Amino acid sequence: MNRGSTWVAIAAAATTLGLALTANAGPAWEFPTAGNSFTGGSWDLGAAFYVNTTVTAAGLGYYADPTTGLVASNPVALYACSGGGANCVGSTGTLLASATVTNLYPESGHFRYVTITPVTLTPGWYEVDGVSNVQNFTWDDQGFATDPAITYNANSDLAETDSTNTPYFLNYAAPVQVTDGFWGPNVFLGTATFTGVPEPTSVALLGAGLAALGVIRRRRKSV
Repeated sequence: MNRGSTWVAIAAAATTLGLALTANAGPAWEFPTAGNSFTGGSWDLGAAFYVNTTVTAAGLGYYADPTTGLVASNPVALYACSGGGANCVGSTGTLLASATVTNLYPESGHFRYVTITPVTLTPGWYEVDGVSNVQNFTWDDQGFATDPAITYNANSDLAETDSTNTPYFLNYAAPVQVTDGFWGPNVFLGTATFTGVPEPTSVALLGAGLAALGVIRRRRKSV
């Protein structure tokens, strides 16, 4: 999938889900079909990537279950890597942004995204980490592609067992290597705003409240 086809898919989703973005916005990575789906414990899953040209990070995302489309209130954090080598191995991480991805936010492609205060990413190594919370994740996906502003190296995925519900900075490669990472977290590049939608329960409560106001108003008119 190239940048153009990724944008077409996201624009279509934006039309129905209230996602405001510009024509040069898109996910750091996407794929047409999830290659695998696995649930096993809670993991801190991460990916290191190199920024080729200065770009803005507008949102943090997490992989949605391919069957239900749901996430599991997944914490995600974006770090800048300093020192060390390629893929942030041996690096020190500086936290740039964090968010918790919930089902209140729209599903776009295979991920849901939360708006963050825009962060300018200059050329260099970065890492995005997220906690799976026993959520399905995927890897080795057919058609996996990245935004041209970044480079993602095969086998630059990162992972460790999570016990604190915190997306820690990981400065070593996962012991089990896969082609395109354990997704997991994502970064939305460019300019975008992701509008959360109320849960059905909240909508029902709002409807009940409006109905009650209507009854009160009618009673006042009849007095």
